[in-house]
Amino acid sequence: MQTETVLGHYRIIREIARSNDVVYEAIDTRINRRVAIKELMMPPGATETVRQDRIARFKREARAAGSLTHPNIVTIYEAEEENGRYFIVMEYLEGENLRQRLDREGAIPPEEACQIAMQILDGLIEAHSKGVIHRDIKPENIHLLPNGVVKLTDFGIARMKHEPNITMDGQIFGTPSYMSPEQVQGGAIDERSDLFSLGIVLYEMVAGFKPFQGDSVVSIAYNITNSEPPVAPNIPPALDWVIRKALRKAPGDRFQSAREMKQALQNALEQLKAPPVIAMPMGPPTPVGAPYPATPSGGYTAYPSPTGGYTTGIPQPVPTGGYTTTGTPYPPAAPPSPPPYVPPPPVRPTMSPAARKFFSTFLAVLLIGGAIMGIVILGVYASLRALQEYELQRIDEQIAQRAKEAEKLYRQGRYLEAAQIYAQLANSAQSNKWKTEFQRNTASALTMYGNQLLEARRYEEALQAYEQAVQYAPLPEAYAGIAEVQRRMGNLEGAINAWASAAQHSKGSQATEYQRKAARAQIERGDRAYQNRDIPAALQAYQTAVDLAPGTPEAREAQQKFERVLNEMIGR
Repeated sequence: MQTETVLGHYRIIREIARSNDVVYEAIDTRINRRVAIKELMMPPGATETVRQDRIARFKREARAAGSLTHPNIVTIYEAEEENGRYFIVMEYLEGENLRQRLDREGAIPPEEACQIAMQILDGLIEAHSKGVIHRDIKPENIHLLPNGVVKLTDFGIARMKHEPNITMDGQIFGTPSYMSPEQVQGGAIDERSDLFSLGIVLYEMVAGFKPFQGDSVVSIAYNITNSEPPVAPNIPPALDWVIRKALRKAPGDRFQSAREMKQALQNALEQLKAPPVIAMPMGPPTPVGAPYPATPSGGYTAYPSPTGGYTTGIPQPVPTGGYTTTGTPYPPAAPPSPPPYVPPPPVRPTMSPAARKFFSTFLAVLLIGGAIMGIVILGVYASLRALQEYELQRIDEQIAQRAKEAEKLYRQGRYLEAAQIYAQLANSAQSNKWKTEFQRNTASALTMYGNQLLEARRYEEALQAYEQAVQYAPLPEAYAGIAEVQRRMGNLEGAINAWASAAQHSKGSQATEYQRKAARAQIERGDRAYQNRDIPAALQAYQTAVDLAPGTPEAREAQQKFERVLNEMIGR
């Protein structure tokens, strides 16, 4: 097709792109509308069988995309055939695709990446509801319009669930770097495969590189099916959890729908925007990325023991108990209550109107909640009613300014400095309620500081930070941080106990996630015992794993191993 030629009632202006097919910019001469035309191209020397297969796929693309009407999906106007030439007419898109943006600018800010991904998920919600699986989610097929709207394009290998499968069993279609494990293996594909591919795209947007790389298609495919994504320091923890759940190897462990993944991204985005104070949990957390073996690196100075206090100046809280590195885990006791605070009779507010307005705004922000460990927003137990009841006139502007300073430090990632200020505010608070709030803020900041140390593989220092965090408040994310440090340092018993403590202080799916981690560590413990021919210890570990996470895949695996080892022992 040459420039300025005519196809039907379309006048071709220029070629836009060419790969397996070719895309043109054109004008619909009937209504003077600018359009894009995708024409089917046949490979040289194609047999009749290949031709018919290509035509069938091209028609299916037209039906798949043409059945969808959504702001985040490219609009198909019509599909035509003229003199043996097959083409699809669609809306013309200004702007550029995501690949062009990444090649030009590199990594995208996390908040913008979330917005892009959520628009794609909106499109996938529509597509999946109509039985359309895209199967080729990648930056080249994500178009960014100048007005901020994002469009999902190119349904060339999409599958419609209600139609017969054109692809033969074991036949693989897709772009290798963005395939799901089931695509790589030529297995059954459903909506969750699209979510895995979008997880890869989201990782690449924020990290600036693909999570699964290799020097050949084979090595890339191997990493997709067997390796975990590397830790990327510029992926915020809240977003990291969403990405890693999307990239679970087994479809049943991922988000089960585009709507569920979008909700998780919305929660993560709120955490990215929120101040560092604490709200009710919004999703199942995990303290760090997927486990990977590591050994403590040298070059650091461990903190002194908690009894000696941090040399950094954080006041020591009264120990609350709870986590222990050995023995049966138990929940920490509540912090000792200070003497009841009896407010004096109402007095005329001493703060200026401007100061009262500032502090009211500050407290409202304080109650919204803030991100911790990249997984969930931690729980603050204040409410608007508590805000109304609290006597603002009893809090002077100096306290408000100090709290604002701590919030700023937290936002800047200077968590240890923020923890110092929050701890000082907690020690000086007269009200039980605000003492508790500032203690939780201290624990939140210390947990985030522990995360930084963990990423740097400064394990003993990270452990000190997490342990001091749980002395201020029994945050499940701090216990989970302890567990991950212990696991990486080879102390499986300590990891199991800490994950169990994290589960005890969590609810719903968050608690289940920690229970599964504890069970997984118990299974590993049982495997080690079995390898050492300590059969009673292996059986005990497997049985404990079943008890820790009943009804989970880990429990089923542990039960199977228990029965196998028991049968071996009986058979002797």
